[in-house]
Amino acid sequence: MKTPDFEVFIGITKLMQALGLPNPYSSDFQLYRFEEAMKTRPALSPVYRSDCYIFALITSGRLAFKVGISDFMMQAGTLYFLSPWHLQQYHRLEDLTGYICFFNEHFFASTPEGLQCVKDLPMYQLEGRAVFDLTADQQQPFIDLFELMLKEAGNTGASRWDILRHLMQIFFIKAQETYQAHTNQTAGDSKNQRLTSAFERLLEEHFLLLSKGRTGKVFSVNEFAEQLNVHPNHLSNMLRRELGKSAKQLINERLAFEAKSLLHTTELSVTEIAYRLRFDEPTNFTKFFKKSTGMLPREYRMQTA
Repeated sequence: MKTPDFEVFIGITKLMQALGLPNPYSSDFQLYRFEEAMKTRPALSPVYRSDCYIFALITSGRLAFKVGISDFMMQAGTLYFLSPWHLQQYHRLEDLTGYICFFNEHFFASTPEGLQCVKDLPMYQLEGRAVFDLTADQQQPFIDLFELMLKEAGNTGASRWDILRHLMQIFFIKAQETYQAHTNQTAGDSKNQRLTSAFERLLEEHFLLLSKGRTGKVFSVNEFAEQLNVHPNHLSNMLRRELGKSAKQLINERLAFEAKSLLHTTELSVTEIAYRLRFDEPTNFTKFFKKSTGMLPREYRMQTA
């Protein structure tokens, strides 16, 4: 089901209220077991964006989850991560058990290096979501960490937030091992890899501003290069070596992804989407979309309905 538009939730408290979820431990952090919200959480959510990072583990049940242009079936053994501001909607098909954690940037504001580590995690890069299917043995370390975090979240000691941040960092280290095992990637820290990660992060941050209406245009290659303090040609050549695509290609792919997400999830008109994505004329948006995807926006919408 598509929605004429989508809701935007700033702050975890507003998101919990809108989705019928338990009151958060703070305005920046929430953690609960899925089974604690089965009676109050609607089976079908609105289409929305939020400023929350999410990580969750489903131990039983089924949930259809739409993120942007992608549809996932979450079920027993699914571990998933989602970065802020992506269009999303869920449809619960069976009652769930497991755990889910929400946090925003303010939660790590006291430790800027911790927030940067979160932003650098591969699970939260580019398309902003990662989904893994784990065996029972692979799930257990994450279950143990969730239980430790729940216990600490319920404490009232002055150090509980610092302890929770450290437990989350351990969770992320373990999750990154899982990510690397599933993608056959190894950790590296070469100059090119660092620049690639910086570009990917800046690209995502720029489209976050675009989705919030806080920038009047899509950055050019020159503007991204200026932000990264490198020459545009060096940036594009390096990205071709590392990712197989130029900076221009990656920018256009991200713009097309945002357009497809809006076409797939909402009933906004093609004209409305064109202006949201800062095209000066709807015809220019249609030409861009046709060149990027091989079909017209309305054709794509009909195909994915």
